[in-house]
Amino acid sequence: MALNHLSRRVLLALASVAMLVSMASIAAPTRPAHAQAVTAQNADRFFRLEYAPGTDRRGRPVVSGYAYLNATGQGAARVRLLVETLDPAGRPVASQIAYVDEDIVLGARNFFEVRPATPGAAYRVSVHSADWVKAGGGSGM
Repeated sequence: MALNHLSRRVLLALASVAMLVSMASIAAPTRPAHAQAVTAQNADRFFRLEYAPGTDRRGRPVVSGYAYLNATGQGAARVRLLVETLDPAGRPVASQIAYVDEDIVLGARNFFEVRPATPGAAYRVSVHSADWVKAGGGSGM
């Protein structure tokens, strides 16, 4: 069966498109890998916390301390803390999310103070999550 002039054009066009698609997939630049997300499961690899319970000027309970960024190559923004109120046996009875007020510069620390919604015998604080930034800002010390 002979191909007419129109059929040859269609075949030639399809072959050209297929060749361009295959070349584009070979020559396409790879996307850079995204930074690993900071989650509650891996936060201790990147952050260290020092904190202690206390009271504010009005006598209300507070938990205050410092969040240290130990990761290399980038700063951290929107650091979210999980603050757990513990009963006398050390079991959590309440929890809340609080933020470190400023971004944390690489190798630095930032102060935080949280007023627990539920006062308790003791408190446990951990990093719940955070976002990476190329250049950390903030007032790190």
